[in-house]
Amino acid sequence: KGMATSSVENSKEDILDFLASLEDYNPTIPDEVTEYFLSRTGFDCPDVRIKRLIALAAQKFLSDVTNDALQYCKVRQSKKKDKKLVLSMEDLAKSLKEYGIKVDKPPMPANGPANS
Repeated sequence: KGMATSSVENSKEDILDFLASLEDYNPTIPDEVTEYFLSRTGFDCPDVRIKRLIALAAQKFLSDVTNDALQYCKVRQSKKKDKKLVLSMEDLAKSLKEYGIKVDKPPMPANGPANS
């Protein structure tokens, strides 16, 4: 039991150290953007560390989706002679599908785009 208690205490210290490091962390997604979207969902937390933790998780998610889309792009363009990579909506949609997000193209009117 002594080792288990020690392990739990070490875990708590690690978490507290990590949370403390978030106070000085400058996230890629600005605090204002994170706060805006969190407030739209009804989330209200005065602790900036928690908001930055959520921003960090969102950054990781976006990074994973983007990297996966890049891999789809490379596979698709490996058959072409042009070495310039062009990320398409199709690549992004395939990547998002892996995360359970379905992306549909908007329906086009039968007569083409409407003139304004």
